[in-house]
Amino acid sequence: MIEKNSYFDPSGLTWNLIAESSTSQSSSNEKVIILINKDGGLAPYSHSFIEEVQDPQILSGFVSAMTSFMAEMIGEQNSTWKTVYGSDSILIVEGGDWIMGALIASRETSEARSKLRSIIREFEDSFAVFKHAEGVESSVFAEFDEFVRRVFVDERITRRTQVIKLPQWRSSLDKFRFPSTAFTISKILLGFEETESIENIAKFQDISIREVMTHISMAYWQGIVKLKFLPADNDILALSEKAASQIFKKKNPLELFGETLQVIAKLDGRIPLSDITKDMIIQDQELLLSELGRLINNGLVQRISVEKRLVLLYESILSNLIAKGSSWRRKEEMIQTFQEICDQGRLHQPRINRIILHNSTKVKCILEDNMSPADLDDMCDALEYLINKIEEYFFERYGKRIADAYIQEARRASNQIWAPYLENVAI
Repeated sequence: MIEKNSYFDPSGLTWNLIAESSTSQSSSNEKVIILINKDGGLAPYSHSFIEEVQDPQILSGFVSAMTSFMAEMIGEQNSTWKTVYGSDSILIVEGGDWIMGALIASRETSEARSKLRSIIREFEDSFAVFKHAEGVESSVFAEFDEFVRRVFVDERITRRTQVIKLPQWRSSLDKFRFPSTAFTISKILLGFEETESIENIAKFQDISIREVMTHISMAYWQGIVKLKFLPADNDILALSEKAASQIFKKKNPLELFGETLQVIAKLDGRIPLSDITKDMIIQDQELLLSELGRLINNGLVQRISVEKRLVLLYESILSNLIAKGSSWRRKEEMIQTFQEICDQGRLHQPRINRIILHNSTKVKCILEDNMSPADLDDMCDALEYLINKIEEYFFERYGKRIADAYIQEARRASNQIWAPYLENVAI
């Protein structure tokens, strides 16, 4: 029996059918996003990242039909599934309360699924009044469209991002709601030839980095420019599912630089890119970043999801608390207390069985590469349970004054590290 939140490939098609998309030079791994009302089967919202995609209503009909088919086959609706769509695309589906989200991409990434999930939640919260509506004027979703853009684009744009002008950009300026937006974008694009980095655009045109990022994001969303998402130094990267077999294939079919392959081999989804490369001698930094950007655009490499960032934040907080409790020559007592708390919670929070104490005071979660956002939420719950129990122990063992100081210091130290990874993202 297929579990309600498991991944399901109803097509039974093999990986080879979608492998060809991994080497494309597309500006975006994502192709189209559609939100579907479960009751009526209509798609109140959709956005195409590329040109020439399937009609949203046809796709919504396909998703609804597949969902109904699976419900008949297994006796219940599966809220999370995926299937091959066409010869070079994969259809990722996430179910909410009354909205089902579908994202067509060249490759599945946990980052993309996480973003789709947050968009479904936002739509259901913002437009609950339309749950039983037969049709809604699309202009109602103008502000929501801005939210979707920020989720999918803004966080990925860095100082290094390369902006590539498209030939038809001038004729597309009328897509913007406000003349001031069209004017600023026109000014930015007139300031360079064909391709330029965000950083250089800001420097040469004397515009703030933030303003350039915002307007380039809008231009990209309206199909006026293409972007090459070069990673920032503090980006935490990971391979997408099954990407290793493509990247490390014999004869190097992706024609990657040797040092790029060395860096990719060290990606663990836990530490920033700068920490991986700091002890390496990189002969051509620009080439390394360019190749990583190509892999990100094609979905072979991804930034870790918000859910995983929260897991790493909670790992850090718990580690700091245990380190605090181990001070004053009380390490053995703290370790024993931690183990007792774990033993008490294993049945209530099964994910505790995947949380280990590493080097006496460092907590580390055992994370599978294909964990869904829901799985990571469960891991966060288990970590939060342990954090709360350790804090309760501090109050009993040390009293309120010392316990408060320990807890605040532990949380402050972790937040200083992880706050930049959780700013301006939808959770």
